[in-house]
Amino acid sequence: MDKIYFDNCATTPLCSEAKEAMCSAMSFYGNPSSLHTMGVEAEKLVSDSRRAILTSLGVRNVTKLTEKQLIFTASGTEADNLALLGTMSAKGYNKKKIIISDSEHPAIMEPAAFLERNEFNVVRIPTVGGEPDYDMIAREVDESTVLVSFMLVNNDTGAVYDIKRISDIVKRVNPDVLVHTDCVQGYMNIPFTERSLGADMISLSAHKIGGPKGVGALYVTADMLKKRRIVPIIYGGGQESGMRSGTENLLGIVGFGAAVKSVSLMREVYAKNKASLREYIIERLCDETRFAGVKLNLPKNSAPHVLSVTLPNIKSETMLHRLSLDGIFVSSGSACSSNTGHKSHVLRAFGLSDREADCTVRISLGSQNTLDEVEKFLTSFEAALKTLVRI
Repeated sequence: MDKIYFDNCATTPLCSEAKEAMCSAMSFYGNPSSLHTMGVEAEKLVSDSRRAILTSLGVRNVTKLTEKQLIFTASGTEADNLALLGTMSAKGYNKKKIIISDSEHPAIMEPAAFLERNEFNVVRIPTVGGEPDYDMIAREVDESTVLVSFMLVNNDTGAVYDIKRISDIVKRVNPDVLVHTDCVQGYMNIPFTERSLGADMISLSAHKIGGPKGVGALYVTADMLKKRRIVPIIYGGGQESGMRSGTENLLGIVGFGAAVKSVSLMREVYAKNKASLREYIIERLCDETRFAGVKLNLPKNSAPHVLSVTLPNIKSETMLHRLSLDGIFVSSGSACSSNTGHKSHVLRAFGLSDREADCTVRISLGSQNTLDEVEKFLTSFEAALKTLVRI
């Protein structure tokens, strides 16, 4: 049975370019921190990937100095943790304010909750309908605010948050506020540069763009590093310019860089194809004769690859298993939270009831998906709606 994979927000297939680069890099087994020839060869591979990623973020004239602004981590989650915990530990802050949205990924929500337990003031901004309450952000930011963190693209709904607008709002009130954005779902799916975002820190992950699992990165502005406004959360041998100790994941980093180079060449084509498929699905699901009772959760500003669909009193888990029988794979939400059995805090923040959240699936498209696959999904989905037990 052919597999139709519509869960690309959870992870993407490893692209051929990343596979090839990683296989080639297996012969370079030297430690990138070693000073002998084998170590230097490995370090060059790391540097090449670092430069490719920085270039994709719009960093101009990448040098050895600017390379220090990209810190490789073991995941997007670690990058988010470094952004929050690393900045809030840098100056010995006590009882200071952090502003986040109420629909962030657990990689932000959990470290924020940890800081809250340690007497930091965490303010969560509502995102009803996938739109942050920008007026509330302006009201909440003050002299005690140290950090603001909003994701660029929501992993459950596809809502796009205006990071530049948020950055302008907070820095107008307090220029010293640091702005972090989790771009794991937005990277290579919607166009941006580090300048266009106006952010001080940007989190990325390889396996969302055709790279391998187990490697991510945090981009940090030169000013932050110069003023030491971020400190490590992992200590040891001082790799990554002292910001993330541990021997570099050479194969993962090489795969990350190769995926970035590959997607960069076709980014506009991929985005156009995903947007076209998403619009086609939306148009078809609006047909009441075939898909009666189906509700589309459409934010005002949406990424081209994510679609949230609420079923008519059919549990999402039931639909997932039914579609799987036909070799079609969608999700009930973030893979990082769906396996806990908890209803999505994101869907509730969007405006859904607990019952609706329990009946919502996420379709997330990748560069490999085709119109023929979409047609097969729609046929299977229609049949499932007619046969599945309703709650």
